[in-house]
Amino acid sequence: MAGPTSTLLLALAGLVACQAPGRPREAGVPVPAVGDHAAYCRWMVRSMTWGTMSTISTQASIAGYPFGNPVSFADGGTGNPYMCVSPLDSSVKDLQANPKFSLTLSAAQGQNAPAACAPESGRGDPENPPCARLALTGDFVDVTGGPEFNTAVAALNATHPTLNSWGCFQAGGSGGSHGFFLAKMAVKQAWLINMYGGPAVVSPKDYYAADAPLPAKSAATGRAEATATA
Repeated sequence: MAGPTSTLLLALAGLVACQAPGRPREAGVPVPAVGDHAAYCRWMVRSMTWGTMSTISTQASIAGYPFGNPVSFADGGTGNPYMCVSPLDSSVKDLQANPKFSLTLSAAQGQNAPAACAPESGRGDPENPPCARLALTGDFVDVTGGPEFNTAVAALNATHPTLNSWGCFQAGGSGGSHGFFLAKMAVKQAWLINMYGGPAVVSPKDYYAADAPLPAKSAATGRAEATATA
């Protein structure tokens, strides 16, 4: 039977684990320091595979209200979230009227969510500041036929191979019966909470220049190659 000292140590260990920054997990990829906000944003985008896209709705019953919709994405180490979407989708209809949208990620996503995110731990919660959350805001850009098309195909095929059967990777953006095509968010702001003390607002310049732990970097700069514009 554990004595008082052992019980206290176990309780303290649990508290420390629950208050550690909530981090999505990707094997073999080092995690940036909590205070390196731009790199942390880039790392979250690299590590996660889906998020919630929020647009300004054009649906008649909720026109002008925000509308959230899950979307699969991959950045391929560029910082640009690439996605395969259909013009039949309500979110894409919204974006055709207004290309501004947000993409929200949480470390609570997935089966390996850290203790800081887990309500069942007794101390964790998705709203717990150490459970990292990121909201990207930017513009919707169609990359079909452009210089980023092959980059988008490679990124999405590596993490979402099912999209190939939907016609997402067809040159010219024919995209099968649903007209799927490839697009990206050109990031204008990254809003991050990954510890107590309020949010960090990261500019697009800092976001794209961040020395994130990505697999492919420029030999000249040591940083991932990306641009902040379409």
